[in-house]
Amino acid sequence: MKNNYILKCEGLVCPMPVAKTKRKLNEMEIGDVLEITGDFAEASENIKRFIENEGHRVIEHKIEGENYYLKIQKQN
Repeated sequence: MKNNYILKCEGLVCPMPVAKTKRKLNEMEIGDVLEITGDFAEASENIKRFIENEGHRVIEHKIEGENYYLKIQKQN
């Protein structure tokens, strides 16, 4: 069974959200899902780019004002 994780990055600016995402992915298994929230919209674009460059899957990406939500699946 695959696991779901939540990473809250409210109050953090780059590069911390990307670093925290990378660290969390290293703890996860292939197929696990990570939901990330934060309040610095620019960070979500950097996280999304990192996820895609690393070969993981972006399931959902939303930005509302400065708030963002990403749902990703570890692929490798």
